[in-house]
Amino acid sequence: MQTLFNNHEHIQAVRNNGYGSADFEVAHASVLFKTKYGTQTFGTKDVYYRTDTGEPISIHGKRYKPVQYTDMIDKTRDMLERSSLDCTDIKESIQVSPNGGMCLVEYSLPNTNFKTPDGDGGHAKIMALSSFNGVWSFVMSLGFEQWACLNSQVMINNPASIYKARHTNKLNIDAGIRMLGKTADILENEIETWHTMYNTAVGRHDVAKAFATTANYTGDLNVLLQDITDYNKPVNVKNKTLSHLYDVYNNRYRPNMGANQWAVYNAITDWATHAPSKSKNVIALGQRRTEQATTAVREWLQLEAA
Repeated sequence: MQTLFNNHEHIQAVRNNGYGSADFEVAHASVLFKTKYGTQTFGTKDVYYRTDTGEPISIHGKRYKPVQYTDMIDKTRDMLERSSLDCTDIKESIQVSPNGGMCLVEYSLPNTNFKTPDGDGGHAKIMALSSFNGVWSFVMSLGFEQWACLNSQVMINNPASIYKARHTNKLNIDAGIRMLGKTADILENEIETWHTMYNTAVGRHDVAKAFATTANYTGDLNVLLQDITDYNKPVNVKNKTLSHLYDVYNNRYRPNMGANQWAVYNAITDWATHAPSKSKNVIALGQRRTEQATTAVREWLQLEAA
């Protein structure tokens, strides 16, 4: 079959795999409750439920605008098919929480790759996520995975690389798709920022400020600095996030990359990607850490909020 899209064959192979655990629809109905006067209708609320199992997921107000997971997946696939990105060997990962309340879809593009300032490389990732349980807004974003450390790199200089909207009438899934169509330009700009960071040296106070921001540590930075020698992690300051950040920075990233902003940034993305957690909801944990790391890095570099 003739097609105008270079990526048609690659994306069609993805389509042939179906929707996995996201292959269901969610409908809504009025909330009913019983009183001594009989069954009443809660006029300002609807219950959202799975049509395949009948299981209720959540209750929302009348202004709530749901996004069916299959629609989100279809539109992202369509965008990739029409894009100039090299989708050869594309990998699609669909994760859905146990009751269907949240969905995360990731596309790994091994042939849309780049070189990092330290001589490593990586490839682009496209992410789409939404929820019916109110935990997540609708989000579409661009990210990168570095090969050597498998860190999922957060975007620094491009707030336009993330489309985020609450489930209201202002939500526009097509706006998110248009943003992802700018992937090539965003990637080029981001790599320039990485090289600037690689060539920007940092001192102990700079590192402490970055890590404290990431860890939501609100104590005195001087106390933290007194608690840490160059190659140690905190002793008296009890904060697991700070411990992880200093551990990987002093033992992995600084020795291999130097004492610069790029090494600090990689320590932060290492925490966001790999740090242990007792959370059972790994989908929500990953997104929460990504947002936390992005905010921390941008605040540390004194960039405007996304």
